[in-house]
Amino acid sequence: MITNPLFRDCLAQVSDETRAEFELSFKIAERIDALLKSKGMTQKELAAKMGKRESEISKWLTGRHNFTTKTLASISLALGEPIINVVSE
Repeated sequence: MITNPLFRDCLAQVSDETRAEFELSFKIAERIDALLKSKGMTQKELAAKMGKRESEISKWLTGRHNFTTKTLASISLALGEPIINVVSE
């Protein structure tokens, strides 16, 4: 995931909760980016499909966006695959 040593040092100084939130946000962004690439889609195409601005998609892919379940569901529908999987018992 993150290979920059300085960034890793800074991350080591934050709480476990903040670190977990940060890592989850990045994993979601990486998943969206991977799906875009696997489908040969651009950010612009995803934005058009969702009725969003390309700049919003770009913001999502920075890994710093706090996604709502509604947004994740919309992205999943637009890409035709789940962004996250929830284990049910």
